[in-house]
Amino acid sequence: MNSVEELCALIGSRITWGPGEDASSLTADTPLLEMGLVDSLAIMEIVAALDKEAGVTLPDTEIVAANFRSPKALWAAIESLAVEGRP
Repeated sequence: MNSVEELCALIGSRITWGPGEDASSLTADTPLLEMGLVDSLAIMEIVAALDKEAGVTLPDTEIVAANFRSPKALWAAIESLAVEGRP
């Protein structure tokens, strides 16, 4: 995973979109929780996809609401792990 845009694509593919909504409307600043776009199941699907498709393993301590408020917040958590030397 090289950019927040790639993360947006991954998240967008895991969200159940309503009529008139689609993944192309997802931006780095989209408030995922506030808009009701993700729930606990979607979060776990995103975590699993990050691990399987991007090789990014989020420790349980990072699977918190604050990191899923927006794609930008999750990207910051991923970058923080990379700085610490975790994949």
